[in-house]
Amino acid sequence: MRTLANRGKGRIRGKRQNKIFICICVLIIAICFGFWKLWHSDEMQMRFVYIWPYQQEILQYSENSRIDPFLIAAIIKNESNFNNKAVSNAGAVGLMQIMPETGKWIAGQMDLTGYNDQDLYKSRTNIRMGCWYVGELDHEFRHNFTLMMIAYNAGRGKTKEWMRINGWNYNFNDVKSIPYADTRTYVTKVLYDRDKYYSLYKDKVGSD
Repeated sequence: MRTLANRGKGRIRGKRQNKIFICICVLIIAICFGFWKLWHSDEMQMRFVYIWPYQQEILQYSENSRIDPFLIAAIIKNESNFNNKAVSNAGAVGLMQIMPETGKWIAGQMDLTGYNDQDLYKSRTNIRMGCWYVGELDHEFRHNFTLMMIAYNAGRGKTKEWMRINGWNYNFNDVKSIPYADTRTYVTKVLYDRDKYYSLYKDKVGSD
């Protein structure tokens, strides 16, 4: 009888322990889900992931060059993460990672008097020149974001070469077929981030 009673008590304790374990698991899942929802909220994404410093400069100069400001924000995020002092291993400088020789060419095209390489570290100047250059790519590649970002990363000549070799036209959007892995990854990230900036900020900057 004692053995049966002990077994009965053991089963009851086991059921209670199972219920407690299940409750704890449910609580942990609920907490994790709550944190996941909080982290993916617009407020948290805008504060910690899709930050947007230099917003007024980007809006001003993208409007002047008639280009998408959300694309510019995404370019800067991927190029320098909004660090105006950033310098790449290849020597690209500033927010939009402009090569000094490209900077000289852009300055000449824009008639920027007194320009020198150190101006690329100036946030406003870098954004202004970068927006102008993206505007040139926008015109050259007929408003195709994919081709524009290939050109921004790999160069205009390389982009035209790939278009010729692979039979791409100006409707090309098959990112997976980009030959270089680094460029493929870059374009994928920039286009994704552009859409994120658009979804988060479209109602906050007066753009449609």
